[in-house]
Amino acid sequence: MKKNLLIGVLALSVGALLSFKPSDEHLKGYISDSHCAASKMDMGGPSARVACVKKCIKGGAEAVLVVGDKVYKISNQKAVTKYAGKNVSVDGNVTDDSIEVTSIKEDKS
Repeated sequence: MKKNLLIGVLALSVGALLSFKPSDEHLKGYISDSHCAASKMDMGGPSARVACVKKCIKGGAEAVLVVGDKVYKISNQKAVTKYAGKNVSVDGNVTDDSIEVTSIKEDKS
């Protein structure tokens, strides 16, 4: 009887560990680049920001999501590059300071 109980507890524990996944979150911010976001450089108005971020990404910087003072690394870069410099609403799986974007749309508000 105790052996069956122990096996049951172990099975539940393993199941719980296997079902763990990063948290799904909805975030609003803008797509920047790793160079400018790290330096907190003022890129000017919206059109200047778009041009600056596109140039930096083309030059090798990675796209990042800036939400307030928090900067998230983006694990799937191709999902966000067309939104460079723009305000966005993002759904994704957040782990520490990284996000895997599952959906993104421009936030024009």
